Amino acid sequence: MKKITLLLFTLFLFSHPALAKDMDGEFAVFGPGGDSCQQFLTAQKSGGHPAYAYQEWALGYLSAFNLIVKNTYNIMGTRSMDEVLDWLQDHCRYQPSTLFVNAIAALTTRLYPERRNMAPNKNTAEKWKRTFGSE
Repeated sequence: MKKITLLLFTLFLFSHPALAKDMDGEFAVFGPGGDSCQQFLTAQKSGGHPAYAYQEWALGYLSAFNLIVKNTYNIMGTRSMDEVLDWLQDHCRYQPSTLFVNAIAALTTRLYPERRNMAPNKNTAEKWKRTFGSE
């Protein structure tokens, strides 16, 4: 039970946008992350460079999440970028005034339980044996 509580608390710390702000509740966002969900939806509809800019920003955010959050190899799990973009579009349709960065943070909260926590095809049996001994 203690491990589950700790996991939930850690997940909350890393995925809740309110905790990553300064003492006045503000934080710097660079690039398309600071735009509204409505701007993201408009860009996705028009396609081309505007849509690509949001996709690239999202990939950077998700890559940073993988780097920063312990036991996370791939936050997207088995989902494709198209599936992630579909989720973001649905989320943004219901919350068009939300910042795109907050939509991505909501996405990571949703995906976290299904993330990959190690590289595929990685054999960790020897490492586990050295670390924890055979049982």
